Amino acid sequence: MNMFSKSSSPKVTALINEQIKDVEGCLINFENFMRAAVTPETAPETLRSLSTGVHQMENAADRSLRVMIDSLVGGAYLPSTREDLINVATSCDKIANTCESAAKMMVLQKFSFPKEYSADIMDILSHTRVQFTLLAKAIDMLFSKFNAMLQDHSILDDIRAEESKVDAIEEKLYESIFATDLDLAHQTQMAGFVDEICDISDVIENIADKIQIMLITRKA
Repeated sequence: MNMFSKSSSPKVTALINEQIKDVEGCLINFENFMRAAVTPETAPETLRSLSTGVHQMENAADRSLRVMIDSLVGGAYLPSTREDLINVATSCDKIANTCESAAKMMVLQKFSFPKEYSADIMDILSHTRVQFTLLAKAIDMLFSKFNAMLQDHSILDDIRAEESKVDAIEEKLYESIFATDLDLAHQTQMAGFVDEICDISDVIENIADKIQIMLITRKA
C-alpha cells in the first residue's frame, strides 16, 4: 500500500524537500539570532540584521509552500491525500512563521535574555533542531518508505521525546523567571518569549501527530 502516485511523487517530493530546506534555513537563522540575543554585548544593529535574515528565510518558505500546493492541483492524488499533504506542509510553514515572529518582536521590544538564561535557551533550540531533523526524515519516509513506516513509526516517538525535554527546560525557566526580583511586567515579557521559542517544538510535535494520523487512517 502506498499513498503516493509513482508518476507524480518525484515532483512533489522535490518541492516538499525544497520547502523543508527553506524552513530549516529559517530555523538555523533563528538559532543564530537567539545566540546573539542571549549575548549581553550584542549590538541592537546586529540583532536587527540577524532578524532580517530570519524574515528572508520565512519569505522563502512561504514561496516554496505556495509552489508545492500549486503542484497538487490536478494531480493524481486522491483528495484526502492532497489535504493531508497540504496540512503537513502548512504546519511546517508555522515553524518558520514562529521563528520570524519571535525575532521581530524581540527586536521591536529591544529585548534580550539575561546571560544566566543563555544555556537553557540554546539547549531548547538544540533539542528543537534534533526534532526538526527527525521530522524531515519522517516526511521523507512518507515518500520513500511508506510501507515500512506503517509498520514502524517510532521516529515519531523520538520527536515527542525531544519535545518532552523542551517542556522540562521550559518549566524550569518559568520557575526561575518568576522567582526573580524583576517587576511582573518584565517577568511576563520574558516568560512570553520563552513560550514563543518553545512553541516551535510544539508545532513540530503536532506535525508528528498529523503524520501518525495519516498512517493510522491508511493502515489496512
